[in-house]
Amino acid sequence: RMGGEEGIAQFMDRVYDLIQVDNRIKSWFSGKNYQAIKEGQRVYLTELLGGPKIYKGKDLVEIHKGMGLSDYEFDCFLANCEKAMSGLGVEDETIDEAIVSMEPVRNALMDRAQGLAAHAKMVDGQSILDRFGGEMNVESVVEMMYSGCLGDPRVRFYFEVNKDKIQGIKHKMTQLMVGAFGGPVTYDDSKMRQIHYNMNITDYHFDAVLENFWCASELMEMSNPVITDAVDVLGKVRQMVTAGCTVRLEIARKKSESQGTDGLYECLGAATGLQTFIDKLYETMAKDEMIKHYFTGSKMEAIKKSQGSYLAVMFGAPIQYEGRPLDRIHSVMSISDFEFDSFLSCCGTALRAVGADSQNVDECVVLLETARRDVLINRRPHDVKKTQEAASAKSVYERLGGEMGVTNMVETMYNQALEDSRIRSFFEKNKAKVTTIKKKMTQYIGGVFGGPVTYDANDLRPMHYGMNISDYHFDAILDIIRGVLKESGSKPKDITDALLLLQPVRADVTTGFTVRQEMARKNVEKGKDQMFKRLGGSEGITTLMDQFFNIGTTDVRIKEFLLKDKDRIKAGMTVYIVEMLGGPKAYKGKELGELHQNLGVNDYHFDAFLADFGRALLGAGHQDALIDEVMVSLEPVRADVLGRSRDAADTSVMKDGKPLLERYGGDMNLETVVESMYDKLVEDPRVRFHFEKAKAKQRQIRRKMYQYLSGAFGGPVQYDVKQMRPAHYNMNITDYHFDVVSELFQRASKENGVEAEAMMDAAVVVAKVRADVTTGCVVRMELAKKKNAQDGMDQLFQRLGGLDGVMAMIDRLYECVERDKRINMFFEGAKLQTLKRQQTDYIIATLGGPADYRGRSIEDSHAVIEITDYHFDCYMQNAGRAMRDVGAEQDAVDEVTVVLEPLRKQVLARHYKENK
Repeated sequence: RMGGEEGIAQFMDRVYDLIQVDNRIKSWFSGKNYQAIKEGQRVYLTELLGGPKIYKGKDLVEIHKGMGLSDYEFDCFLANCEKAMSGLGVEDETIDEAIVSMEPVRNALMDRAQGLAAHAKMVDGQSILDRFGGEMNVESVVEMMYSGCLGDPRVRFYFEVNKDKIQGIKHKMTQLMVGAFGGPVTYDDSKMRQIHYNMNITDYHFDAVLENFWCASELMEMSNPVITDAVDVLGKVRQMVTAGCTVRLEIARKKSESQGTDGLYECLGAATGLQTFIDKLYETMAKDEMIKHYFTGSKMEAIKKSQGSYLAVMFGAPIQYEGRPLDRIHSVMSISDFEFDSFLSCCGTALRAVGADSQNVDECVVLLETARRDVLINRRPHDVKKTQEAASAKSVYERLGGEMGVTNMVETMYNQALEDSRIRSFFEKNKAKVTTIKKKMTQYIGGVFGGPVTYDANDLRPMHYGMNISDYHFDAILDIIRGVLKESGSKPKDITDALLLLQPVRADVTTGFTVRQEMARKNVEKGKDQMFKRLGGSEGITTLMDQFFNIGTTDVRIKEFLLKDKDRIKAGMTVYIVEMLGGPKAYKGKELGELHQNLGVNDYHFDAFLADFGRALLGAGHQDALIDEVMVSLEPVRADVLGRSRDAADTSVMKDGKPLLERYGGDMNLETVVESMYDKLVEDPRVRFHFEKAKAKQRQIRRKMYQYLSGAFGGPVQYDVKQMRPAHYNMNITDYHFDVVSELFQRASKENGVEAEAMMDAAVVVAKVRADVTTGCVVRMELAKKKNAQDGMDQLFQRLGGLDGVMAMIDRLYECVERDKRINMFFEGAKLQTLKRQQTDYIIATLGGPADYRGRSIEDSHAVIEITDYHFDCYMQNAGRAMRDVGAEQDAVDEVTVVLEPLRKQVLARHYKENK
């Protein structure tokens, strides 16, 4: 279109005729070899504008270095070029394309070059390739960079191709880099412009790829200077990769700006043609694995109609768009650049399928591109380093040495548990049983750590439900595992990651004991006199003590303590326990601490005493609930028997004579840590619901947190810990929430300069209030679950008022959510009635009612929505409010909560996957 080499020669002659009379720039050529400069530029521009690759001159940066050219002079040069082409009769579109193609040269002339020749990057005689460590290291960087690009929504669209093509692309990228870095040139980069010309690759995409290259190089431990040099060199190919998109879209943009979209509307076939395009577009998207989940379901016709109207107006149709603003529609959706690029690709495919030419397709793409910002309203900054680290990271299982490492850890942990009085009683079994337990623990923990899954996790809770394993015991096991891994030489991060993976196991192991203990505690609070009567009074307890001594004096764990003066000890214990369990206050003996001083009694012996006493109760025919009440009543005696104050300060707060508070930097620094933690809590969607309060309430919570921690860390006691359980009992706070708060407290501590050892001690102290914070939710939900299982879902449905009652509850629920500014954006628009109908069917069916839900799976229907734990918590709060408003009792609310809560993992499946 420029007339080939001959036409470009004529063009350059004309340009230099104009320069000679242009007072703004002619001085730059005075005293220089005018003809040589013109000839060099002719050859360079011939290649730049698509001609033969014949330029052999110096790098543009090197030629113009130190000349002090400005943007003004370059703009004058471009203006002369435009005049020259116009005078030679070149078409306007070709002039625009040529000017756009010359524009990237500006940076080189201004000494702002993006990309330098490899020979300009020699350091001490070494090329970039040498400093990179050779071709194998380049290949490793490309491998890691490609993985990063696949996880980077900004450029994923261009890298997610058929598996058989991926290796070829990686190979060519490696060849290109090796040659660019000073190694053998085995890739012909002259093909790059042609290959990428029709791709919509912009500087935004190119920069994203460079960022992935930089991070991959850093992870391969390359030095910053060599990475900088490599990135500069790779910048040489920017124009070849982006020129096609830059030129095509710039021409399309100028055409749209100068001529409007009316002509485009007619070119696309007006109303009939646009409808054909929309039909083809939806047909195309339905087959596209990347985005088809956005365009399925019963609401699709409403969405198609609304989107069709919007696109028609965008492409020049003489109608009005009457739907919601684009940013409002997409504010609840989880859409990234990847999905938007996939949508643009489908649009291009559909346009070509209905006969649109390439220029019209480009015009449409330019117009569609203007909507990217409103569609990607929830676009999050992409963490390239985190993505690449995750892609290349080894699992905890691998980092700890695989099967052998986990086996050795379990073996050592088990042996140490047998020596630890806190938990010895749970691990002391016969040889065959010990072997079985070790094997199962190795299988289960190996799976949790990312190894092969060979243990059914569903067996975990029922297996531990009847054991009296508390948070105290679980923390003791974690403490042993931490020590074992530390002794084995594991890295601190690997230890931390391992313990984090084990935390969710807590609920399956401790829930049984937590529920039984809490129910027993509540019964005991009503008065021990009833328990005393059910035990048969003094006579029944005396008989019970006879049975206990028959068991205890043959128990090798504690018989030595009982046989020394059996009759005296038995008489004293009987009087004491009669009083403890609600009988007459007749005990006149010494304090328990004094009686047991120097006997060497520890937790192991006390656990054995409780176990034998439980066997005696069982042998006497007492019910499980009564046995639990007795155990709860006897447990506080442990501290007295072992010589501990029931309110003793935690010994872990002291280290080298310094309390933990001092090691945290004192009260002022602790207060700063709490402030920082709370700021994180109200931003973290996992727990935001529980901490997003009015300002006055927030100040109150912050103050109480600080007061508790100050006292727990060895400072003055300002907060009564006994208030902790009742304050949290009716909140739905689980171990998951507690772990998040602990995590954010650790992060805030680190940010405020607290040392790692002090942070670990703080974690131990904070863990001691876990049961006070979570027990209410655990107990209420477990009891509700049991009732549902016992009565059946149909009974729950009837207790809610049957179909009429549940319908009333759902109507009230929708009234609540439509007024709730936190989540009402999910419940508006053309699809609202369809959504309500489907959700109603689902809830009725889930609660045991007569409904037949035929919609998509919960996971699929929420996969496109930008929803977090915070939104789900708000919805559940509204559900509870709706049930209470229509007359449901709290027990029924809990039972419904138990049914709906497991849906969280399905509703938030995509969110959890993206935020691992």
